Amino acid sequence: MCVLCCSRKPKGVENMSDKYKEAKYDERQTVVRGRAFKYAYGTLLVALLLYAVTEGLWSWCEPVTGCVAAIAVSLIPYVWISIMNEAYWWANTNRLGQYVVFVLLGIMNLGLAVSSWLEGDMVVDGMLQIGGANLMLGIVFIYVFAVALIQRARQKRSGEDE
Repeated sequence: MCVLCCSRKPKGVENMSDKYKEAKYDERQTVVRGRAFKYAYGTLLVALLLYAVTEGLWSWCEPVTGCVAAIAVSLIPYVWISIMNEAYWWANTNRLGQYVVFVLLGIMNLGLAVSSWLEGDMVVDGMLQIGGANLMLGIVFIYVFAVALIQRARQKRSGEDE
């Protein structure tokens, strides 16, 4: 509501809020996502602890690459739990565009990793460089796409296609 000049909302604001009201998670999805976040957070803490311990023993990667590795590992349980329980995407949305985005991001990151490897920049002085982070991110995006395809095939088999 516009407090300064009138008592009603501007037209664009009503339409925008209505658009986002449709695309929300239902109660079941919220519970599943909470469980997925719990496992992802625990995995992230363990992965960061392992990174810190191994980094203290020998420097095997750049700090940003180690952190990206921990984040990538933590996404594995989150993606599996939320996609397989149909809680990853908003209810009643078309997922084709999202599938394409995940494949493109995966291919792009894998391409950057291959480019880094071909230029000899993937490992410098025994330390994994930023190209390793691209490799991990590329694998995670392809993993998200693969799990989504597995879930879609399960839905088609059971007759619940989106």
